[in-house]
Amino acid sequence: MGLDKKDVAIACFVGFVSWALLTHWIPSLRWIPYAFVAGGLTTFLALGYLLSSYAQNPRHRHAPPSIRPPTFIRPGVWQQEKTALNSRSAYTKKPVYAQSLPISKAVDHLLDLVLRDFVTSWFKSISSRPFFQNEVDRTIRATLANIGKRTAGLDIVEIAVAKIVPIITNHIREFSTAERVVRGKNLSRDMTESEELDLAIASKFRDGKLHPAATIAFSDTKLMQQSHLRNLVSRILPLVLPENMKSSPAVLSLIREIVSCAVLYPVVLMLADPDTSNQLMEAFVGPSLFPANA
Repeated sequence: MGLDKKDVAIACFVGFVSWALLTHWIPSLRWIPYAFVAGGLTTFLALGYLLSSYAQNPRHRHAPPSIRPPTFIRPGVWQQEKTALNSRSAYTKKPVYAQSLPISKAVDHLLDLVLRDFVTSWFKSISSRPFFQNEVDRTIRATLANIGKRTAGLDIVEIAVAKIVPIITNHIREFSTAERVVRGKNLSRDMTESEELDLAIASKFRDGKLHPAATIAFSDTKLMQQSHLRNLVSRILPLVLPENMKSSPAVLSLIREIVSCAVLYPVVLMLADPDTSNQLMEAFVGPSLFPANA
């Protein structure tokens, strides 16, 4: 719908009266039109002056911009940076056990499989450069070297005979005592094998003083086992990790979770399986007891 002259006149009259009332109530508002006009004129005059001065001076129309290029894109410096980057990216695997080449090759093959399945499998979606995998491999090798240095002066036979064998013997004796308390002196097999029977034997094992990673209050001990492994790994990592890996709490926490929950926990579960013990005994002791030529 179009506007009539009458509507335009009424609108102008209403606007004039409104402006007069506003300036009467707030006198400082009367300077707004003057400021707007003055700003517009100043901008127009400044723009005209710049255009006229640029057109009168022909040097401005052909002078190249005075911008200094970055130093690293200069031909000589750029090549040096590329060479330095390639030298930093180059990685030579350090033998884990230099005294024995077969052992070093076996460990190298194992580390290659670990990096392929647990690192490269997801990191290749982030970057195709092997820098991260190389750093992980370097850290693992440095850790293995530190472990080797700490265990080089230990008498493994003495530790096994003087400490490990008594622990296993005491464990078997305590378990046998607890089993006789529940089943009877003659170890009656009339009781049905069940989880309740195992819990009853566990409650009599050392009068209920079980390992910190074991409990009879919960049927699923996964959380307690992982927590115990975390505590052990937290005490071991500062002793075997390289110095540059100890400065970051985030890195230590990440390594602790990976080692305790993703590496050691499955290994402990596998070793705790009776079938694994039977297979190990058959593989190592079987040939001695039952020779192939017999």
